[in-house]
Amino acid sequence: MAATLRYRGNKNNLVEIAKTLDAFKKVPEKYTETTEIGGTLSLISRLLIIYLIYREIQYYQDAKLKYQFEPDTETEKVQMHVDITVAMPCSSLSGVDLMDETQQDVFAYGTLQREDVWWKLEPQEREEFERQQHLNHFLREQYHSVADVLFKDIIKTSELNHPQKESKRASSPHEKYDACRLHGTLGIHKVAGVLHMVGGAQPVVDMIGDHLMIGFRRLPSNFTHRINRLSFGQYAKRIIQPLEGDETLVPNEQTRVQYFLNIVPTEIHNTFSTINTYQYSVTENIRVLDGDGSSYGSPGIYFKYDWSALKIVVRTDRENLINFSIRLCSIISGIIVISGILNFILVSVQKTLLRIFAPQLLKKRLKESPESTPSAKPNNVNDSTPTPQLIVNSNNLIYTANTMSTQVTPLIPTTQNEKNNG
Repeated sequence: MAATLRYRGNKNNLVEIAKTLDAFKKVPEKYTETTEIGGTLSLISRLLIIYLIYREIQYYQDAKLKYQFEPDTETEKVQMHVDITVAMPCSSLSGVDLMDETQQDVFAYGTLQREDVWWKLEPQEREEFERQQHLNHFLREQYHSVADVLFKDIIKTSELNHPQKESKRASSPHEKYDACRLHGTLGIHKVAGVLHMVGGAQPVVDMIGDHLMIGFRRLPSNFTHRINRLSFGQYAKRIIQPLEGDETLVPNEQTRVQYFLNIVPTEIHNTFSTINTYQYSVTENIRVLDGDGSSYGSPGIYFKYDWSALKIVVRTDRENLINFSIRLCSIISGIIVISGILNFILVSVQKTLLRIFAPQLLKKRLKESPESTPSAKPNNVNDSTPTPQLIVNSNNLIYTANTMSTQVTPLIPTTQNEKNNG
């Protein structure tokens, strides 16, 4: 029959026993010795641990970026954000629409709102616009050197901002608006298309002989324009939009301004989110048409865009969280072990130097330390008096038996002669 172990005590205290259970041996406090060297090394090691952990966290956050090209399989519509000011009244700007290879109705993509404004900006607005223009020009020129900085800022902040709208001056009863602001959002397909803005025409009825002829007379136009915003998808503050902050002066009415845009989808992966935005490169062409109509095309502003078949995926090239935690633990344990080794070496060197040059001071320190407490009993103490050190280091049962044997007086029977002598 197999023997089994059974706990016969009070089972209500099992939880308390489990809480106080400690499988690792501890060094009693009386066997430990505090020194100036040990305290100094403890303080230095803890400060070093805090500093290295802080640097490791910074290094983990400031990881390198990894760029990958993947096929773009998304077929959903993309939002096209437009905010353009043309230097002629809205009544003279009639042809504003968008068409692409799907040949859908021009109103299927949405419409841009028209707002009569003044072309001239206030001094404060002009200063802000020129600042944005200068910054955008610098970023376009230095894109390859600052791309990592811009993408890291997007990943850290995940900030999605929209440019401030152009403010409208207070109207004057004797002053007419001389510009038209076109702004809004269009839903476009991922196919080649064109957004164009052409001048208007006024119908005219002429009498030719006995017949009435209806014709169109082109109104005076000025295609000088200012691009406040032209972007696609989610607007990220640090994504460079090449045409934003651009201002083009067109002195001749018979001028055709063309922008050729190549749009590249871009995915920016953050720790807990993903930003789907778009970048584009642009090529500009300004051509003055001949007055006799021999030149092909009509004057106006044209934004011709096409899409890239590949998308850019931006990720942080960092190790996973488990490896990062293991590195932190190895740093802490390594510093503790090294500080213990240094403490042992320095204390040994200190004792050696004291033994050579100051033996009296070494004896004094050894007497004061807990390790120097003698386990034997002093000479002036009775043999029957047990020492505390013996009580601590001996088995209680054996010690009790020994003390009882030393304290009991032996009973020896007396003889008759001894009685008589007494």
